[in-house]
Amino acid sequence: MVMPLVCSLAWPARAGSSRKIEKATYESIPFRFIAGGLHPDHDTIANFRKTFLAEIKELFVQILLLAKVAGVLNLGNISVDGSKIHADASKSKAVSYKRLVELETQLRQEVHELLELGEQADQGALRLPEGLVVEDEIAIRKEWLPRVDKFIITEKTKTCKFLQNHV
Repeated sequence: MVMPLVCSLAWPARAGSSRKIEKATYESIPFRFIAGGLHPDHDTIANFRKTFLAEIKELFVQILLLAKVAGVLNLGNISVDGSKIHADASKSKAVSYKRLVELETQLRQEVHELLELGEQADQGALRLPEGLVVEDEIAIRKEWLPRVDKFIITEKTKTCKFLQNHV
């Protein structure tokens, strides 16, 4: 039980290599505490990480989620050697789950309207504006729908997994 915890502690402590982890079990109080006074060899650590990398990643994510739920994890500015790193995320490019659902509904409505326009134009009841090609417009919107649907499904899955693990 020591190895998964020691490996999970290695990422936030920036002890990336197995040799640094081994050294930390001798010199670092948090590592000594987690390791219970044991000092696994760097070869053992390397083999363990190689064998159970996916499980260690999942464990680390679960530890972070538990810390966030417990209120001991505070995500904010990231500083390296005192230097603040500015995130260059654009609010106009970021899309919330609620906005994605609205976007999906809007795209489906536009596709429906364009299909009706094309049908009316085929029957001669409507003349389309110059340069408007209904098939192209429908194709553009249908290209976006699978991406939006995939993201919505991903977000729903993440939410369900989080609730299953924390309720």
